[in-house]
Amino acid sequence: MFWNLFKFEPKPYAENFLQTEDRHRVCYRQYGNPKGVPVLSFHGGPGGSSRPKYAKLFNKHKYRFIQFDQRGCGCSTAEDIWRNNTTDFLLEDAKHILETLNIKEKIIIHGVSWGSTLALLFAEKYPELVQKIVVSSVFLARAYDTAWVQCESERFYPDLWHQMRLQIKGRDVYDTYHKMMFSHNNSEILQAMTYLGNYEFMLGKLDPKFTTPIEIDEQELTSQRIAFRYDENKYYIQDNQIIVNAEKIKHIPTLIVHNRLDFCCPLKQAWDLHLALPKSRLIIAAGFGHSTKKLLKICQKEIEKEEER
Repeated sequence: MFWNLFKFEPKPYAENFLQTEDRHRVCYRQYGNPKGVPVLSFHGGPGGSSRPKYAKLFNKHKYRFIQFDQRGCGCSTAEDIWRNNTTDFLLEDAKHILETLNIKEKIIIHGVSWGSTLALLFAEKYPELVQKIVVSSVFLARAYDTAWVQCESERFYPDLWHQMRLQIKGRDVYDTYHKMMFSHNNSEILQAMTYLGNYEFMLGKLDPKFTTPIEIDEQELTSQRIAFRYDENKYYIQDNQIIVNAEKIKHIPTLIVHNRLDFCCPLKQAWDLHLALPKSRLIIAAGFGHSTKKLLKICQKEIEKEEER
């Protein structure tokens, strides 16, 4: 029987740190059955952190669920969080965790949103390690995809864009708020966090409102700065890299679950991935929003169905 997704948070049976050569301490946790089928999960963001609730997607008696906080995120620490904080290093950290745990059998890869990006990139880099892929709220990190958030979404939220522009007197929204986010001026930082820093969280809401925090939360600031840095650097991958390299994972069974009205990562991304992977199964949920409770419940049920086959 599966765990209830939302009544309680599961407790890890082990928590450790991976010490990297460049002085990052990457926190990772394990849930479920230590002898079960290993599942390696990537969290969202960039700049997010591990969510214990995702462990509940997989039967705790059958699976060994492993998730880690990416560099600079959550409980992971470093002398310099920006040192070697790129997508390739995140993928290497994931592989080193598997090696540290002496996991030699093929694993299931899981990811939500930015986590789906990393899960797919990991599978394409190490297809020999992966038996199955499970992704939801897919983000392919193409210029086509980021253009949706950075300009096209204004068609649905012109009032929010108007507010963002008013604060900076009509200057370029992304360039101006980016500089403010990395400013040493607290009022500029708060302004950047209030508006563009929270804009993606407004997408899909029917009555969105910007709310200014009373003070700077350093962990949230770091999270938003990491997100800005990855976006600025095109997520440290080639444009359309996942689809271009899909040939490498076309043999791997893949479950894709996505909300019909996802205003943060529109469905076209999941659809394009599905078309590129002949062994994929796409579940289009009749819902709106990004990584919602309803979507996770659907994902849990689909994983259970596949277990029974």
